[in-house]
Amino acid sequence: MNPLPLYLSLLIALGLVVGGCSSEDSEGREHVWKDQVETIDKAREVEGIILDAAKQQKKNAEDASY
Repeated sequence: MNPLPLYLSLLIALGLVVGGCSSEDSEGREHVWKDQVETIDKAREVEGIILDAAKQQKKNAEDASY
């Protein structure tokens, strides 16, 4: 039995799968979770600000107690 037809069939199937999953169709559309991702990013920024403020407040309290 010649394995060439099997390999050729698999190669064609792989090409169709990869070609069918291209992002050309979705370039104009927004990402499904874009709003959620932006909200999480903003929350991380706010968390950093709050942690910095807490560190500064702790430092000020320690400096004032000495």
